[in-house]
Amino acid sequence: MSTTAAHQQRTPTHPGPPRRTWSPVALAGAWVQLLALGVVYWVCVRTATGQRHEDRLHEAALAARGSQPGWLRRTFDLADRLEPHHLVLGVAAVGVVGLLRGRPGRAVQGIVVAGGTLALTELLKLVLLERPDLLDHASGANSLPSGHTAAVLGVALGVLVAGPRWLRWPLALAGAAAAGVMGAFVVAEGWHRVSDVLASALVGSLVLCCVQALPTRDRRPRGPLVRLALLVPAACAAALVVVYAAGAPLTTSYVVTGAVVAATVLLAARALPREVRGRA
Repeated sequence: MSTTAAHQQRTPTHPGPPRRTWSPVALAGAWVQLLALGVVYWVCVRTATGQRHEDRLHEAALAARGSQPGWLRRTFDLADRLEPHHLVLGVAAVGVVGLLRGRPGRAVQGIVVAGGTLALTELLKLVLLERPDLLDHASGANSLPSGHTAAVLGVALGVLVAGPRWLRWPLALAGAAAAGVMGAFVVAEGWHRVSDVLASALVGSLVLCCVQALPTRDRRPRGPLVRLALLVPAACAAALVVVYAAGAPLTTSYVVTGAVVAATVLLAARALPREVRGRA
């Protein structure tokens, strides 16, 4: 064997950077969220039974507006102060977090998740979906999904995408609390029906799955992505059973609804990619 050949055998090979790959698991998860969103809309908005359950609880919320305990009322007052410019600042903060880390790609992804969640929500609510009058009284304009919930949820998910992994769980807990409170608030105050808020959770999960499906070198955990895709729809279904089929009181209804939104943030935190070494 020649000296050159022997040297080549002893020389270790250094693989290049990981290839950018699509995630079929995340893409399938997006389709699951879309299907679940369609089911929630059809059952709650396109059937007389669904509208009857929704309107019963909605009217109870309007009658009980402002009657929450003091500590909860103060928490809801914070949610009531949310203005459009706060959303703009939140989306901008998502981009800044990614840029400060030297990850412009993550900054763009975070902005897409934050802005896309609200944009898709408004497109569905104002353009694509409608609320037919299936009862004796007018049901009013379509309100599904909830824009207020989607705004806070989108920013919470966007910050998780753009933020560093070592801060992921503190950010997830803060985002889950903020999004959950907003989801509970809009139901308790009669701004939205339960299905509106659950639909916002599905929209946020849908947008996140779409972004995670795009080609990247980061290692995406399949198990947590599957759990996100299955558990968010399952939580929405369970919430509808508790709220409507079981006839839960108003307080239980908005607590359960807020919990589903909060759980969406926590499941998303587990489903985010593990960044490749040297790019965190």
